[in-house]
Amino acid sequence: MGLTPSSVGPGVGVTASGHGCQPGVPVDVAIGDVAVGKTVAGVDGAFEVPLATGAMDVGRHQVTAKCGRTLAAPLDVVLVGSVGSGTSTLTVILFFLVLGGWYYGHRLVSHLPARRGE
Repeated sequence: MGLTPSSVGPGVGVTASGHGCQPGVPVDVAIGDVAVGKTVAGVDGAFEVPLATGAMDVGRHQVTAKCGRTLAAPLDVVLVGSVGSGTSTLTVILFFLVLGGWYYGHRLVSHLPARRGE
């Protein structure tokens, strides 16, 4: 059995697919002990079903599909963070450019000979 994608954020949809079931047999899919999807195996014994993941806890979960035999695959629920847009990256780059300019400018000025009274 396979999951697409195999790593998701909480509440993000997943599709389970597999083969090896008897044609026309019901396929019950669960994450842990919670039923999350149902379908019927096709004429070739394959199935594909979207899963209702809900607000699952972060961590690794076992997904099983039962159709007379049991198929299994791991599902990783991860915290997903994102940086808003390119503006955030640009801001960080500009910050370090200004900081670097100040630092090297300060060092340059501190190495100039002292001016004597005119």
